[in-house]
Amino acid sequence: MKVGDIVTVKDALGYNAYMQNLVGHIGVIIADSYNGNEVWVQVHILGKTIPIMISDLKAVKKCP
Repeated sequence: MKVGDIVTVKDALGYNAYMQNLVGHIGVIIADSYNGNEVWVQVHILGKTIPIMISDLKAVKKCP
């Protein structure tokens, strides 16, 4: 996934209440960053920019 892709937040066990509120919502990746072995992206979702692990996202439409 890269900047500009439209994504949705996947459902997973063990999410806290904050992440459960984001499940199923659609957002746009606006920036990416690498933190050790994990890849985090900044997603504009629900009117806020939120850092989310890339493994918690599913691409809806990839940017050309």
